[in-house]
Amino acid sequence: MQKSLFALSILGAANIAIAARGGDNCAPEPPATCYPENCNHCYCLGPENYGVNAPVRPVTCNGDWVISAAGFYWNAHQDGMEYAIDNRLKNPAFQGGGILDLNNLIDAEYKTPDFKWDWGFKVGLGYNTTCDGWDFGVVWTWYRGKANDHIEAEIDDNHTLIPLWSAYSSSVGSITYATDIETHWKLQLNLVDIELGREYWTSKYLSFRPFVGIRIACIEQNFEIQHKGGSWSAAFTEDPAFNDEVDLDNDFKGVGLRTGFDTVWNFGCGWGLFGNLAASIVYGRFTLDHDEQIRKASSPHNKIKILETEESFHASRAMLDLALGIQWASLFCDCQYGFTVQLGWEQHLFFHQNQLWRVNRIGDDESVVPNNTGENVFFQRRGTLDTQGWTLRVQFEF
Repeated sequence: MQKSLFALSILGAANIAIAARGGDNCAPEPPATCYPENCNHCYCLGPENYGVNAPVRPVTCNGDWVISAAGFYWNAHQDGMEYAIDNRLKNPAFQGGGILDLNNLIDAEYKTPDFKWDWGFKVGLGYNTTCDGWDFGVVWTWYRGKANDHIEAEIDDNHTLIPLWSAYSSSVGSITYATDIETHWKLQLNLVDIELGREYWTSKYLSFRPFVGIRIACIEQNFEIQHKGGSWSAAFTEDPAFNDEVDLDNDFKGVGLRTGFDTVWNFGCGWGLFGNLAASIVYGRFTLDHDEQIRKASSPHNKIKILETEESFHASRAMLDLALGIQWASLFCDCQYGFTVQLGWEQHLFFHQNQLWRVNRIGDDESVVPNNTGENVFFQRRGTLDTQGWTLRVQFEF
C-alpha cells in the first residue's frame, strides 16, 4: 500500500511539474490543423482558433525556413550636388570688365548631375519558429547608383559657366569660369539587416509584424568634376591651356539599431496590400577625400596639385525605409510549402550623408599659374541621400 501511494505521489509531482513548465511551449499541439481562407489559402493558426494576437507564422504548421530574393530598379538622389551656375551673361571675351560682369547673376540656374536609374538586388534567409510565431533572419541589399552630366558654353554662347567646386584661380581674372564641365557621380550601397520579429493577426484580414534588429551599412560615394576652357584656357594670355579635375570621396561605414513594422491587408484568395516602415540609428565613421589638380592640355601634360585634403570622424546617422505594394501568397502540397510574390514601391532616406566641403579661391589678377595670391573660401553644403523605385520580391517557405 505504501509503495502504491509513493508511486502515485511521484506521478502526481511529475504531472504538476509538466503543467508548471507548460509542456513544450515552442510547438503547436498536434494535430495542428490549418485555418482556411477563401480559394484554398490556409494558415496554421488564425484569429478564430487561437485567441488574442494569433501568430501568422509558421504558415505551414511547422518551423519554416524562408528564402527570399528581390530585384529592383531604383533611382538615387542627393542634396548639395550643385556643381556650377549657368549664368545668362555672354561668355567673357577679354580680361577685366568682361570677367567682372560675372558677379551679376542674370536668369541664372544651378546645375546638378542627372541622376540615373539602375538595377540592384536583395537576398534573404530566415526561419519561422513554432515558438509563439517568432521569426528571425538576415537580408542583404546591394545597389549601385550613378549620375552624369555635361554642359558647354562656348565664347559665342549667351551664357557662362561658373564652377562651384574649384580652388583654382588663374591669371585671366579674379572670377573663375569654364566653357566645358563634365561630372560623374557613383554610389555603392550595401546594407545588411538582421531582424527578430513576430507576425500576428489583429483581425481576420489584417496582420501586423513588429520587429527589432541591427543594420550594418556601407555607403561609398565618388564625385568627379572636370573643368575645361575659360579660366583654364590660353585664349587671352600667354599661359598654357590646362584641364582641371576635382576628385571627391565620401564614404560611411557603420552599425546600429533598427526597428519597425510590416503590415499585410488581405483581400482574400491570397491577394493583399503590404505596407512597411522601419527606422535606424547607425553609428559609424565618415572618411572624406578631396583632391584637385590641373594638367597641361598639350604634351608633356605636366600636372600641378591645387588641393589635397582628408577628413575622418565618427557620427550617428538616421535612416528611414518605407514600402507599399501588392502581394499574392499561397500554400501548396497540403500546406507544406508557402510561396509569396510582392511588387511595390520603396523609398529609403539616409540623412546627412553628404559631408563634402567646397573650397573656392578668390584670387587677385596676377600673372602666375596657379594664382596663389588670393584667398580660399571654405563652406559645406550638407545633404540627404535617398533612393526610390520599384521592387519585385519572391519568397519561398518550406
